[in-house]
Amino acid sequence: MTRVPTFDQRDAVADHLDALEARRARGGVSRRKAQGAHYTPPELVDHLVTEALLGLRIGPGGPLVLDPACGSGNFLVEVARRLAAHGSAPISRILSESIHGYDIDPVAVGLARDQLMALLPARTGRTVRGRVAAALKGHVIVRDALDGAAYAAPGGDAFDLIVGNPPFLNQLEKGTAASRAHARKIAERTAGAVRRYADLASAFLVIALGELAPRGRLAFVMPQSFLSTADARPARDESLQRARVRSIWSSADSHFSAAKVRVCGLVFGKGASRTALRRAFGSGFARLSGPCSPPAVGDESWAPLLAEGFGAPRVAGSRSTRSIGAFARATADFRDQYYGLRGAIEEDGTGPRLATTRHIDLASCTWGACEVRALGVRYARPTIDPSQLHGRKGMDGWLEARLVPKVLVSTQTKVLEAFVDARGEYAPLVPLITVTPLGRTSLWMIAAAIASPVVVARALTLYAGSALGAGAIKLSARQLLAMPAPIDGALWRRSARALEARDFKAFAEYSCAAHRIAARDSRELVRFWLWRLGAQG
Repeated sequence: MTRVPTFDQRDAVADHLDALEARRARGGVSRRKAQGAHYTPPELVDHLVTEALLGLRIGPGGPLVLDPACGSGNFLVEVARRLAAHGSAPISRILSESIHGYDIDPVAVGLARDQLMALLPARTGRTVRGRVAAALKGHVIVRDALDGAAYAAPGGDAFDLIVGNPPFLNQLEKGTAASRAHARKIAERTAGAVRRYADLASAFLVIALGELAPRGRLAFVMPQSFLSTADARPARDESLQRARVRSIWSSADSHFSAAKVRVCGLVFGKGASRTALRRAFGSGFARLSGPCSPPAVGDESWAPLLAEGFGAPRVAGSRSTRSIGAFARATADFRDQYYGLRGAIEEDGTGPRLATTRHIDLASCTWGACEVRALGVRYARPTIDPSQLHGRKGMDGWLEARLVPKVLVSTQTKVLEAFVDARGEYAPLVPLITVTPLGRTSLWMIAAAIASPVVVARALTLYAGSALGAGAIKLSARQLLAMPAPIDGALWRRSARALEARDFKAFAEYSCAAHRIAARDSRELVRFWLWRLGAQG
């Protein structure tokens, strides 16, 4: 097990994190959030270090080890302890020659050095302690791993093992987004793989993989969204150009008490033999059985590698060769439309109704029956004053384009909730998706195609981990249109009539039949979907 820091060390780390939480950074967020300072719990460090060292050849001098965002040193401490237990070299030599760490926080760097020094036996003499302290002062340093030249150990050698928990910095939030100049440098250093809205943890991963020795290993904690979001796909592909995934883990639970983000653990290897991918899931790191091929360049998502852990049923999918995009178009509004409504929302005015994700349920809308928040204000019956939208960026013609017959789709939910706005009464608030027909397909048939248990299972398999809630589904408009469409038109129409009547069990059964799902798989899909429908109520 991971060595537990002494009481004083735990207190020092906790005091430092409290101090970071209390200080404000740009954008009004805490210094802790701006730095992404959430230190890794011991059980997760244990798992990733074990996976990283599995089968790694360790020479007499030990591997060169780096944590490029070391924080208080949890990963470095565990690796050093394991190497000493392996017997390749005494702990003083490992600390002096093998262990390297970077962090932008000088206090955290000092804590990391202290924790590493605490690994020395009590009998260690003053001379040896001084030599180790001097080495750590040169190797565990204040440095931004995303800025400047490539990583390099003394002598210019590449690192045999890179480990860590890089900071998760959301690029959609003002307080954590990189400056434009920094973003350009990151794009250059990652061959353009990390850009736009990809979390900066992706940049740490891609850059670090480029610094591994020919047979090196990398083990990182990453945001769970890295597995499935479209913004991270270039980074996923680039990482596979540089190394191969050996091990993958994730969980439906949050493992960080001060952060809501859920995480995954990835272990890469360079020059790795084509051994079976090792998979685990959950807080207990339970092994997932069954053969599974490692991810490949071009895969839309890596979430299917852990699909059964996320709760997706292992059944045959639809045999449809047609997608929802064949008969519908979908639009997801964004930042301009969200903030463009500021000052234009009023309580129970004469303008069109504003629908939020809380209003949209499966086959129904609860506008006027529940209180909602929109742009920080509570409303019981939110409406829009059209006169306030004129001249605003992204809002010219927006209201007219949305007040049409349509299907409103709420994601970030356990099932895909589709509501038919037959008279075009509602304007959607971000992140609702607006779906309109192409041709003569009825709105209820479109809603039935979207809400299908087959589509929910497919979406969970492909995009688990990208939503805010554990086990929830998040789809973009493009991803929604790519979902499979029903095959049998008559059964599809029956599913649409059952959905309109809110007979959800009949809807689910007809929908699976319309996709020509085998009877046994259909029963499992229906149970899966009805359970998820009830679970969100």
